[in-house]
Amino acid sequence: MPQRIQAARLHASLESYRITEQRLDRTAGSSPLPRTERDALALILAAEATEQPMTPGALAATLGFTTPAVSNLLHRLQDAGLVLCEADPSDRRRKTVHTTPEGRDACETTTTVPPVQEFLMQVPPEQAEVISAFLDELSTVIASQAERVPR
Repeated sequence: MPQRIQAARLHASLESYRITEQRLDRTAGSSPLPRTERDALALILAAEATEQPMTPGALAATLGFTTPAVSNLLHRLQDAGLVLCEADPSDRRRKTVHTTPEGRDACETTTTVPPVQEFLMQVPPEQAEVISAFLDELSTVIASQAERVPR
């Protein structure tokens, strides 16, 4: 398959996914948590699932927010009892962010659709690695483009 056609097919699939996810997000509009809080909780939960510590800086970079904006976001999540910020035991100067049981419950009820979760658990590990690497690299490319766009 020519590269141009392959790229077009990948782009069409990604757009289809994006549009479907937006539609799902609109139906979740009755969620008690705003989208930003749901995104942050989902990222923190994903980091916990992969046993990677989530830091405020990593959260800011992933969300594309400033450090002060993420600090405010984390304060709101802490005040709601959904996350804890703690000193990293290996480097007390660094903070790590963890979900509380209430945060995990809130995340599971607002961001995880059971059929999607079941589908993802069925993906063979070797395919999951390739897909994850592809999406991570694509996110990096998109983020670098976003940084070049004047505000």
